[in-house]
Amino acid sequence: MKMPGRAPNANVQLDYVRDTLFGPVALSVECQCQLAALNLQGRPALRLHICPPLPDKVERAHSVAFVWDGRSYRGVVRDQGKCGDGGLNLLLELQ
Repeated sequence: MKMPGRAPNANVQLDYVRDTLFGPVALSVECQCQLAALNLQGRPALRLHICPPLPDKVERAHSVAFVWDGRSYRGVVRDQGKCGDGGLNLLLELQ
């Protein structure tokens, strides 16, 4: 999926939380990502494209936090989808 206005790839320290049967599990990984600003029903949102290889179980994340170009971002995952390049797109509602 081509996304207009995407920033070039950057190395990002991605902190994410996923729910398990035993409660939430916090994970942190460094990975290559691309970022695009969006509007989600009038609220600020981001599409975060995580380039392959994908971090362990990132597709099950329910919240994500990272620093991009000196600015901190936190968001709740509202949608996710695999990409043809083997990557993953996360639609984040910013918090």
